[in-house]
Amino acid sequence: MIEAIPEKLERALATSIHRDERVFVKLRGVYKEALVCTDSRVIILKAGWMTGQLFGTDMFQFPYQNVAGAQVGFELLTGYFELSAGGMQNAPKNFWSTSNSVSPAKAPNCVTIAGRDRADKFRQACAFIMQRSSTGRNGLQMNDDSLGTLERLAKLRDTGVISTTEFEQKKTQILSRL
Repeated sequence: MIEAIPEKLERALATSIHRDERVFVKLRGVYKEALVCTDSRVIILKAGWMTGQLFGTDMFQFPYQNVAGAQVGFELLTGYFELSAGGMQNAPKNFWSTSNSVSPAKAPNCVTIAGRDRADKFRQACAFIMQRSSTGRNGLQMNDDSLGTLERLAKLRDTGVISTTEFEQKKTQILSRL
């Protein structure tokens, strides 16, 4: 799901993307807003008067492991995408509000949406984000049990109870089950 975004946002994105970073999702909002999902992070870009950015561009970004949630709030014709993370207070938003506290256009972690087809695209992006946020650094699904077992084995290796070879064999077994 990659689509054209406003040129000003594209320039800002180009300066922040690493050479080997891959973009999987790029969606535009109603105003000069965009949601970008790379292989390592989620980025929300904003520019223009309607988003509260008279001069310059605002960039809100989070690595997937810090994402607590992603949602689409959509009513009859309009709505918003919202990214949640620890330490953020997500108050209910209203597309038509001009107040900074409830306007998704001005909230750094939201992108405004108009049209049911746009809402569907952003819902697909939500699913992508949540899948990535529950996936390990190497793209492997790590559950608490596997991670805990690996941590205990590493401690046993570090204290000399098991050898490095034994640790590597067990690690290979655990990772092959993922």
